[in-house]
Amino acid sequence: MSSAFNPPKTLSQDDIRRVADVRRAVWTAGLQGGAAGIFAASSAWYALRRTGRLPVAWRSPNHWMLATFGAGALASFLCSLAAGKNSVQRIGDIFRRGAHEWRTDPPELSSYQRISIENQKALDDSRIEQRREALARWHRASTADGTAVGSASSSSSGRFGS
Repeated sequence: MSSAFNPPKTLSQDDIRRVADVRRAVWTAGLQGGAAGIFAASSAWYALRRTGRLPVAWRSPNHWMLATFGAGALASFLCSLAAGKNSVQRIGDIFRRGAHEWRTDPPELSSYQRISIENQKALDDSRIEQRREALARWHRASTADGTAVGSASSSSSGRFGS
């Protein structure tokens, strides 16, 4: 059974009515949009077919069904979406009831979490140091054979030179 028939005890009768009104508005707008979309697409298809502006490949009844029901589904979705967005302001305070306050201070860390964070920092520091050492070795090796980056000899006859 739907939860609409068994609302939580924290809601008053006024809150239940407001939620039901929003749900009703969304469903009603969806049905109205679907009917309007079907009517508009069907009328447009017949008008385009009569005037000869509809391509020959689109003149079959299958394309009429596709255009009609596709436009109906799209209009139904868009109207439901608009009705929901317009009426959600009526029930915004209901969603905030019973919500927990946002914490501004960071939560307490367990000893395991603190050790894990420290180990991660140490690992990151050691990786940075290893990269520095590798770059220094590469730089020493490249300057020893005269192919340092930015030197005049490296642009004319470097490692990959021609």
